[in-house]
Amino acid sequence: MTHDEIKKNLSAYHDGELPFLEMLAVKTHLAVCAECFSELSRLRDLDALLTPAPAVTEQGFEAAVMARIIDHDPETDARALYTGWWKVPALALASCAGYAVCVETGLLPAGYDPLASALAAQSEAQKLSSVLFGNSRAGSEQMLAMLLDGDKK
Repeated sequence: MTHDEIKKNLSAYHDGELPFLEMLAVKTHLAVCAECFSELSRLRDLDALLTPAPAVTEQGFEAAVMARIIDHDPETDARALYTGWWKVPALALASCAGYAVCVETGLLPAGYDPLASALAAQSEAQKLSSVLFGNSRAGSEQMLAMLLDGDKK
């Protein structure tokens, strides 16, 4: 094996994944090559850093947990569920009331569609010009209706 091939296989050698003959070739190369040996030692140091530390348990931890389980009162949990039940419908009602107030007072921003506004203005202008320039049969009645419609807007 060449130096570059051995350098590529150092990780597999460290993990013990190489076949026996290749492992022997890498081992003999490590005895003579300081660069590969230092690379292998860096891999071992990295492996040592990544190994999790053993878990340390405090004295009496298990006893404290078991005591809390034994002293647990399920009735207090049941009471805790029903103490704030009224808050949910009250919040929903308050939200609906707030929304209704905003809609009725006009505090919510209205959607503005410029195309719809332009078409409505053009339609009103055509009606007015037809009344003023005599293109309609009942001009005075239509003008009166338009004036009354203008008060409603």
